Amino acid sequence: MQVMSRDPSVIDVQAEIAHWQARHAQGNLGAGKFSELSPVVKMACDIYLQAPRSSDQERLRLFRDRLEHHFISSSTQSNYEQLATDCWQRLGNRTS
Repeated sequence: MQVMSRDPSVIDVQAEIAHWQARHAQGNLGAGKFSELSPVVKMACDIYLQAPRSSDQERLRLFRDRLEHHFISSSTQSNYEQLATDCWQRLGNRTS
């Protein structure tokens, strides 16, 4: 088994996208298209790289600032925020 680096400056974004795409295929991320969620995972990874030791609240502030530049309905925004938070949790705890 390969152990991933816990170095916060290194993230395999494609592996993260593959993980969340598999979760989506299992029905765990709602019924929408994954193509709408993929940019959220990329954004979450980018924010994690920018602020690896920040709290989730600080990362959410950064995330919301970025979302202001995109048209997103309020109901979808909360789903995106949850996905980003779940992604940060996974990135912070990755060991395999």
